[in-house]
Amino acid sequence: MTGAAAGAPRPAGTADLPAAGAHVHLMGIGGAGMRGLALLLDRAGYVVSGCDRAPADALGDLAANEIRVEREHAPSHTCGVDLLVRSSAVPADEPEVVGAELAGIPVMRRARALGALLNGQPLVGIAGTHGKTTITAMAGHAAAAAGLDPLVLVGGRVDAWNGFTRLGDGPPIVEADEFDRSFLELHPTLAVISSLEPEHLDTYGSWERLRSAFAEFAGRTRHAGGLIYCHDDEGARELAEACGFSGAGNGFGYGFGEGARCRLEEAGPRTLRLSWPEGTIDLTLRVPGRHNQLNAAAACLATLRLGGDPRAAARGLSEFRGVARRLEMIAAWPDLTVFDDYAHHPTEVAASLAAVREAYPDARLTVVFQPHLFTRTRDFADAFTRALTTADEARVLPIYPAREAPLPGVTSELITGGAAATAAPIDRDDALDLVPPEVGAGEAVLVFMGAGDVTDLAHAAVRRRAGDAVGA
Repeated sequence: MTGAAAGAPRPAGTADLPAAGAHVHLMGIGGAGMRGLALLLDRAGYVVSGCDRAPADALGDLAANEIRVEREHAPSHTCGVDLLVRSSAVPADEPEVVGAELAGIPVMRRARALGALLNGQPLVGIAGTHGKTTITAMAGHAAAAAGLDPLVLVGGRVDAWNGFTRLGDGPPIVEADEFDRSFLELHPTLAVISSLEPEHLDTYGSWERLRSAFAEFAGRTRHAGGLIYCHDDEGARELAEACGFSGAGNGFGYGFGEGARCRLEEAGPRTLRLSWPEGTIDLTLRVPGRHNQLNAAAACLATLRLGGDPRAAARGLSEFRGVARRLEMIAAWPDLTVFDDYAHHPTEVAASLAAVREAYPDARLTVVFQPHLFTRTRDFADAFTRALTTADEARVLPIYPAREAPLPGVTSELITGGAAATAAPIDRDDALDLVPPEVGAGEAVLVFMGAGDVTDLAHAAVRRRAGDAVGA
């Protein structure tokens, strides 16, 4: 478990990039990770352009930095380009990629380009099968409040930063995504692992290969800042033990359970007490849910390991309002509150619904879930069924395919077919009607959930009701 994962790439460095002043073109520049990379390359002195299928009005952060973005993809975009960087969403056989290769233009994945820019300096890499986006954003807020002026790259929009990136001059804090083995392009000096359970098996093929990749990632910090890991999460805890990070030294397990080196205790409504070997601090949070209490502990510990003051870090966490699409309230009327949530794994679904129950204990809870990927639906259908039936009413949309082709016999009925009577299929038109046109009686919560285009459906449903609403 402590060895390198099979096929793990050599961590990238500055030698992989052309000299400053060269022209770098980014395919899929509108993606969350690609936007941050574009801004970093621009700041490093490169001429940056890109292309994306997203409408131009969704790319305001790039336009503000005078980064030229073309609509769609076309081989002509590579004229005069010194390096082409593609996101994981862009296939290797896309004509623009093939054209660049035929023209002798180097082609690099987004993850490797990011590693080339950031490796070789103090770097915090935040990984885990769940929670890494929120922890990264929380750590950015805490470190900024502590005066560390961090550079932060996160996979969700943060309103306080008007985008997905905080361009500080201090230590980089980066969301490290295990999909497509991307996080193995980073060489962190301090790592966070929030959770570890089967996920992205379409990439890894087996649970053991996924664990080996996480072991390689964590092991890179052994002689540096070490590993912060969730002691309450079985997968993260067992990984830390196998890699020699449990106990003292530079392994920092956090959690509510016995044996955690950094212990959490409830200290009041949305307030918890975090104790670590050198001190204790109370953290008061705006965001609900036990999972967010664990996320805040990880973010606080990362800030402390960077040398931040604990009281300042706690102040930053108290001001944190969340990340777009992470149980984000998009509308609230007297009778109905609507959330947009990115949860797409059974553990995430259960955690989000538990957080809503905590915040709205007397409300009727309805969830509209859009399964993401045929393989994930096939592998976790029964677990999705169990998680969704914790709502009063569960409605399941057709599968969002993303990068996958359909699989025979794999539909959303794998989830609804084994569910209790509270779960049933729904189409997009009927889902829109779950937000009635006028304010009614009672108290209800409606959560649109999934990693696909269900977010568009959520906002369309909210727009159907006339009148003012918080967050609309």
